[in-house]
Amino acid sequence: MVMQVGLKTTTASSTASAVRTSPGAPAQIARTERVANTPRATAPFPEAALLSRRPMRYNVQLNQQLTAVQQADNYLSEAETQLLVLRHQKGSAPSGLNTLLHQRGQLSGGTIDRNFNITLQQKSQVNFTLPGVEKLLEQPQGETLVFQLGGGQRELTAVALPANSSPRQVLAHLNVGLGRLGINATLAPEGKVAFQVDEARWSRVSQHLSVRGEGQHFAADAFTLLAPQAETSREDEIGLLVSRWERGDGKKLQQTLDQITRERSKLHFHQDRVATRIQDMSTVYTPGEALETARALGDALAGSGKQFGLLTQALAAQGNVHQVTVKNLLG
Repeated sequence: MVMQVGLKTTTASSTASAVRTSPGAPAQIARTERVANTPRATAPFPEAALLSRRPMRYNVQLNQQLTAVQQADNYLSEAETQLLVLRHQKGSAPSGLNTLLHQRGQLSGGTIDRNFNITLQQKSQVNFTLPGVEKLLEQPQGETLVFQLGGGQRELTAVALPANSSPRQVLAHLNVGLGRLGINATLAPEGKVAFQVDEARWSRVSQHLSVRGEGQHFAADAFTLLAPQAETSREDEIGLLVSRWERGDGKKLQQTLDQITRERSKLHFHQDRVATRIQDMSTVYTPGEALETARALGDALAGSGKQFGLLTQALAAQGNVHQVTVKNLLG
């Protein structure tokens, strides 16, 4: 099945006069000039103008890939512009930066995570810790736990932890139960447990995750509300810079800009792959081949009317067959 879409992209705002240079660069080059003067060896990636003025027919998978790549590139481009202004003004945030951070999921279409990594083919994840759960691995006494996830829809899952188990065995049992809530746990080399959940579920997990035990590690008479702690992300760091700029924060900001540059390089690779697929899908007909194809299609359409008439007659004849005859034929 094929479908036709028009994708609309937005260009980065031109509010910034700041420039960005790599360490040791001899001179500053304006970002707008750098982008404009960068030659591309291949045909430009389909942008809004191409898709709206010369619409092409793509399959659903390619449509989704086109949309994801463009949304991610648009968001990172705008984020880079806003961060350059922030660095130039040393903590005085441009007007659009807070909106860009707070509405990242919506503006990027879920293609950019909290660390400004592109997530084209998977969902954005939040890494977090669960204070109090570490003791389950340090002191495995055997206990049945019931985890509850509230926040609109109530979800329950039970985990039976055997006594005298190794930390990895305890972790395996936790993953079986918590996996039903969309939570996955891993054991770091230093023995600490790290949890992960889709960002779309993080709001519920961070506020409404509780557990009830058998009185050993957790109370048996009531659910104990857990307090998940999200890992500090680059997005969090930028938010702190906006609220309080200190000496040395320019280095943190530069690290985020470098991260965005690396991710945009990956996007350019995806763009080249999609452009290659589009070129492979294009078919160039000679005038003779186009005429022959049109004639064949015309003949097929001309004959379809007769076939439709015969089918209509057959259905009408079957509709007039007596009910007793139908029963006899069917046994």
